[in-house]
Amino acid sequence: MGSVEVYDYQQQKWVPYVSDPDKWYQHFLDLKDGYVQPDHKGRYIVGSGAKFRKLKEMEEKQKEPAVKLVSPVAQAVEMAISETERERKKERKRKKSPLIGPRIKKVYQYDQGFS
Repeated sequence: MGSVEVYDYQQQKWVPYVSDPDKWYQHFLDLKDGYVQPDHKGRYIVGSGAKFRKLKEMEEKQKEPAVKLVSPVAQAVEMAISETERERKKERKRKKSPLIGPRIKKVYQYDQGFS
């Protein structure tokens, strides 16, 4: 009685069949969870569930909305930081405004000239 051989598509040759209980156990778990898809002849390929498992996990991650919980203290801190940034921007705009600076100087110069 000879040994059973299977064709390995990655190596492109016939190799002796070695039963791996871990692969079979994982295959049955994948069957139970629905990760293994039959081929066009209705056969299930041992080890094909890993690919479908990864695809389903990626799809589930995309469906889950990202919820970020913020404590009231952290929210107050963020609000204070944003308010101070907004005030600083307003002050910078006031200092850089060309209308305020030159008018004050001109009025001041005219006042000194007339008195």
